[in-house]
Amino acid sequence: MNRRKLLLSVVLLALFSALGAGIDAYATIRSAVALEGGDLHSATAVRLDSLGVLDQAELDRTPLTGRLFQDLDGSGHFRVVRTLGRPEPLPIHDGRQMRATDEGVALIGHQVATRSDDGRHYIDYEGQAFLVIGRLGVRADSGLAHDVLLQDWDLASVDGAVVADVEGGAQALPGRGADMAEPVGGRTDQRTNIDYVSPIVITCGWALTLVGSSASGVLVAGFLRPVAALRYRLGNRRAHVLLRSILPLALFAGGVFVTVWGVALASSGALRSAPESAAAAGVPLVLSVVVSAGALSVSLWGRSR
Repeated sequence: MNRRKLLLSVVLLALFSALGAGIDAYATIRSAVALEGGDLHSATAVRLDSLGVLDQAELDRTPLTGRLFQDLDGSGHFRVVRTLGRPEPLPIHDGRQMRATDEGVALIGHQVATRSDDGRHYIDYEGQAFLVIGRLGVRADSGLAHDVLLQDWDLASVDGAVVADVEGGAQALPGRGADMAEPVGGRTDQRTNIDYVSPIVITCGWALTLVGSSASGVLVAGFLRPVAALRYRLGNRRAHVLLRSILPLALFAGGVFVTVWGVALASSGALRSAPESAAAAGVPLVLSVVVSAGALSVSLWGRSR
């Protein structure tokens, strides 16, 4: 493969890897903005009259993904939350997301006052200190500037109303939750055009990425085929020829992956998620290499000396 073909191969690999990472970043930001506009609730969120309608033991055993919210002061801006599994990222512009294993932590808006201790920021509630791990809102001046989320489910009242925002909606809730739930926020009549257009854009974008990656793999296999055929005619075994042809391509793909993934993480700010970004940047590269290896294998195994 000459320099021109090598450069074209690397450009194609980088292009579709960057496209995958960009689509993932767009989907993450879109989800965060939608949550911010819906008071941190998705379209599947439901309200329960009290926490008591949920079977707590069954709730602990059920592998749900989502969040439970309960208002602590009646304002709707000061809430206790329980994180279940790995839900969609909350809109934050600084810090990190809450994890299901976190206790005694808080996400707060930009305008909420805190106290400092040994370089860390805390917010106090009923004599308990909560470590501030992030700031709510995609931007500092968002509508969440005065909101507070505390993660310590012991603060939740059994008699208090609860908003359950979990994958699968009300039907996924244990106990009598499904029978006593009513929708809150994000209903169909409250959605905008972007809620319908964005999934189409994301689907078409991924379709273009995967088709383009496959086509790039076939093209790169064509670049590698003449040298591979020559090595085979000189007496090298097919498997050896295939390995010598694909291994450099895989190394170049690895370099492209590290570069694109690093740029994606650096540019996504507090909403970044390393595993999701890695998958989005890596899938097109893996597909290109696999398609190249497959096309080259077909050419070698169908060839006689």
